Amino acid sequence: MIFIINYFFNLDNLLQTTIAGLVCLLFTSLGAFTVFFSKYFKKITLDIIDALSVGIMLSATFFSLLFPATKITDNIYVLLFSFIAGGLIVFIGNFIFNKLYNNKNKNNLKRSLLLFTSITLHNLPEGLVVGAAFGGTNIMAALSLTIGIAIQNFPEGAAVSFSLYNNGIKKYRACLFGILSGVIEPFAAISGFLLIKWVKDILPVVLSLAAGVMLYVILLEFTPKEDNKKDLMVFMIILGFSLMMLLELILD
Repeated sequence: MIFIINYFFNLDNLLQTTIAGLVCLLFTSLGAFTVFFSKYFKKITLDIIDALSVGIMLSATFFSLLFPATKITDNIYVLLFSFIAGGLIVFIGNFIFNKLYNNKNKNNLKRSLLLFTSITLHNLPEGLVVGAAFGGTNIMAALSLTIGIAIQNFPEGAAVSFSLYNNGIKKYRACLFGILSGVIEPFAAISGFLLIKWVKDILPVVLSLAAGVMLYVILLEFTPKEDNKKDLMVFMIILGFSLMMLLELILD
């Protein structure tokens, strides 16, 4: 295991970014594969995984994106504007998507296909964030961010495949759609990495922008499905945040 880690650290940065993007896709695929075990997979398990990933990504947003950005520039107004702009971009994207959604016939199958489209589009900024992290922060910060996003992709892949399966799509096709929802992420990661390398001066802007995107997505996506599970979900968020914060501080 140590040999594999050392080998990864010695790879070219672009190759590291590509591997990280593929790992994110792998976790989406693993989530999609759970549709074949639908009889044994309890919904609360997915909710706990989702909550843990929220805590991990919250920690990564601050320690892997915002904090490195403050080390690069002292211009707090640029960082603040970029951070708010990141959230605004996702807000506008969701607003447009919801308008399109409301204009359609809301039968269950179309809802499932819209969920697939939504998660696919949602994976685009996540991939860009991973690439930006590998291109502009230290390796441990980039890895911690990748871990958080990858874990969070597991319940997303499951959500797509389960939704389609519950609406009459065969399991193997539902699983395929779940996997396809994450295919964009490795390509987005590579694009984010190349953007940072080509235009180095915009690094603090991109990191702050990515932090805004991440925080908006986290707060938007995480809504406990059952009121009597909110306490458990909040605790899982704190646990996930603490684990990633510990990892960041130890390996920094």
